[in-house]
Parts: sequence; C-alpha cells; structure tokens
Amino acid sequence: MNSLIQENYPDVKITSVKNILLSRMHEKDKAWGTHSIRAVKADVHIVVVETDQGHIGYGEICSYGGPPIIKSWVEWFSRIMVGRSLSEAWRVARPRGVNWAHDGAAAGLDCAFWDILGQITGKTVAVLLGADPKVTEVDAYASGGVNYDWGIDPEQLIEEVVGYKNLGFTTTKLRMGTGWQFDGVTPERFLALMKKLRDAVGPDFRLAVDGNARLNLEEALKVAKGLNDLGFIWFEDAIAISNIDGFKALQKVAPDLTISGGEVMQSLDQYRPYFEQGALQMLHPDAGWMGITEMKAVMEMAATYGISCDPHGWHNGAMAIMHAHIMAGAPLYGQVEVNFAQGPLRDAILADGLPVAKGKLQVPQVPGFGIKLADGLEEKFPYLDFNYHAEIMHPVAEVKPEPRNYF
Repeated sequence: MNSLIQENYPDVKITSVKNILLSRMHEKDKAWGTHSIRAVKADVHIVVVETDQGHIGYGEICSYGGPPIIKSWVEWFSRIMVGRSLSEAWRVARPRGVNWAHDGAAAGLDCAFWDILGQITGKTVAVLLGADPKVTEVDAYASGGVNYDWGIDPEQLIEEVVGYKNLGFTTTKLRMGTGWQFDGVTPERFLALMKKLRDAVGPDFRLAVDGNARLNLEEALKVAKGLNDLGFIWFEDAIAISNIDGFKALQKVAPDLTISGGEVMQSLDQYRPYFEQGALQMLHPDAGWMGITEMKAVMEMAATYGISCDPHGWHNGAMAIMHAHIMAGAPLYGQVEVNFAQGPLRDAILADGLPVAKGKLQVPQVPGFGIKLADGLEEKFPYLDFNYHAEIMHPVAEVKPEPRNYF
C-alpha cells in the first residue's frame, strides 16, 4: 500500500497526530468482574491523524490500563510524521511483538493511515483489503460472561446469554467466572453450569468459552472434553499461550471443539511455531494491538494453513467497525467480537452508535472506515488517570491470583 500512495498520491502530507483519551465509571451494579479483577471504569484511546488535504483518519487502540503510556509513544512517533507524506509517515511505526505500549501506538497509527488511504482512493477499507463491494455486513457475536460470581449466583450467566439470543445473536462467548479458588470451583462444577446453559439456549445456539489462560493442563483437558460433548464451538486461551504441546493435547481430547488463542500476539512471526506445529485451529488477532497491515499478513498466512481468524475486540465501537472492514475482506470466514461489558461508552463515542443488530455488524459504505465520532467527547467523558480494574482478594484464598490484563 505504501507504493500505491507514493506512486499515485505523493502530495498528501500529515499535518497533525492527536490522541483522544476517554473514560466512564461503571455503575456499581454494572462493574464487571472475572477471575481476580473487578473493572471499575471503561476507557477509550483513539488516534486521530489529519492531512493537508482534509482527510481525518481514526484508529482505536487496545489500551488495557495504559492510555497515557501509549499516548507518549504516539506523540514520540509523530515527531517524524508531521510534515511528511503519508507514505513516509507509514514507514515509521510497526509492531515488534516486544513492547505492548509501543505496539499499541503503532497499531493505532497504522489503522488511521488505512482510514486515510480509503478516503484518498474513494474506497472502503474493506474493499482495499479485498472484500467484494457488495458485502455490506459481517457476522458478529456477543462477548460477555464477565458478571457472574461463583459465590453469589453463577446462574446469572444463563439469563445474560439468553438475553443475547433474544437480541438476535447466534453466538456468544463467555468467561469462567470469578476465581475458582475463592469458592472451590472444579472443572466438573463449571461444566454442570455449561450444561444448564446449553439446555437454556438450545442445541443450535453457538457457545464459546474464553479461558483467559487461567487453567492448568489437567483442568483444561477436562473442560475441553466436556465442552466438546456439549456442542460448544471453540475454547480460547485455555492455558498459558507458551504451552504449545498442551494446545495439541486439547485437540486430541476434543476433536469437534476448535482450540483457539493468540490474542496477546502482536506480530506475524510470533505465530509461526503455532502454525508449524498445528497448535491452534483458530486465531484471535487484534487490529488494536498490531494494526491492519500486520493483521492482514497474519490472516493471509493463517489461511495457507487452513486456520481461520476471529478478531479479538474487547473494547469500543470504533474498533468493532475497524474489524468489520477487515473481516469483510478476510480470506477465511470469521466473526467480529462485540463487547457487552464496556457499557454505554462503547456506542457513545460514535455519532450514530454501533451499527449492530440481530447478530450482524454493518460495514459503513463510505470511503475509509466511515467512523464518525460524536461531538464533545472529551468534555462528556474526561479521562480518569487510574487503572481500569482493581484486583479482587478473597479472605480465604490461599494463593494470590495472578492478575490478568486482557480479555
């Protein structure tokens, strides 16, 4: 794409790079929690890039508690972007898979540049990525299951997922509840709840579980076999991502369950051993971690191994729209994750809200991403400079749980 810009649009220059940081406190009864954390607020980090010809490009970043740090990287990169052509600026920042703040900043800038390229060429980003221009929507799934507490009312999860089904979604991904060590939860007890959930939503509703790398291999094998027998469709990040042999073992005990993972990776080369050793059957790359350029490379390489990608997207509406464009042009089928734990901020950042209904996410049919931010966001939702979550400590827990920063 850089050569396309350089050859045909050499005079488009970057005039400014800005950061928009927003926050909104969760209401007390809406402060979601899972494993060992309780989220107290929702954050947004958007990069805004402007050109001398009036283009405005947006990119949403996976901030995970560190918007000010990521902002400092964006500002640092911008020192040698402002005043240069788009093609020159595009070469500056690339994810390296080493530093999350560096790579988040690079990702946001990369997405904003794709948005500008679409506006320059008069094409949607989806079409630039190879989508059929007739594709105007993609499949989306409801992502939640972070509000049920094993010590209070775990069956709250069932009501939540039934609610997603009633909204027209055909797929839901859920998590594993509060720390199992707090309430003596076992794989068998978790699977008993999953059986009740399956009975409540019926045999055709698609269910998936994200383990957030919480389980040891023995626990994961039991859960994987149980989910397989209950007709679940995928089991994500069941164990530590470094345990390649463990992921392969999960596939053997659950032949009809897709074993997936990889949301924490930020560059193509990090996936190579998982491709070559057949460790993962589906990936969850994220444009807010790695940018569109790198994500496109990941998806194309994955397709050569017959591996599909469902983007990880545990943030806001701009990110969901970015992923809708990417999946419209994906080499293999995939769905877009829509976060139902972020609260009103997810949609409030967009002038017209998130265009999602009945399990479908619209791909805006205007050049670029078609993202239009609502007015006055920084006045309505000023950034709150503290971490988005607090750690849950249980008085009877013998082992301090490892904090998790991604979902």
